[in-house]
This record gives sequence, structure tokens and C-alpha cells, in this order.
Amino acid sequence: MSTHKFEAEVLLLDPANVPRLVHELTAVGCEFTIDHDAVDPCGPTVFGLVTGTTELGEDEVGDMLSDIVGPLGGDVIEWGYVRKTQ
Repeated sequence: MSTHKFEAEVLLLDPANVPRLVHELTAVGCEFTIDHDAVDPCGPTVFGLVTGTTELGEDEVGDMLSDIVGPLGGDVIEWGYVRKTQ
């Protein structure tokens, strides 16, 4: 089975959950980078980018990340394989 690099944009409604999110993502081989330029004018929402590699299908990546982010009060906004550019 082949592996693919992926990226996903996620959000967390409570900034206090960021350390737990980082821990949970690290446990499955992913990294989380906060997007300090993204601001929610209605709340303290934290936006960020999750990166990693997987053998999962592209649609399954979103499900896997939702299983991690959802219980922490977050959402997966967008995800997909990283396309190679030439």
C-alpha cells in the first residue's frame, strides 16, 4: 500500500484544548501548526494546519481527523492529499 502526504485545515473553539490536540495528533504521527493570521471575530477560536502521511484513502483522512478533533470541540474544515507540483 502506498503512503500519501496530507494537509488539513482544522479549528478548535476552545484554545485550552490545543495541547491535548497536539498530543493526540502526535500519537498518530501528525503535526499541528497554529495559523496566527486566522481570526474569528466572534470568539477565541484557534485555526491551524494538520500535516502527516497516511495509507488511508483521501476521504478516510477527514474521518480519522474528525474522530480526533471533534471530541475536543473542533472541526475539520478541509483536507486532502498534498499534490506534487513539477
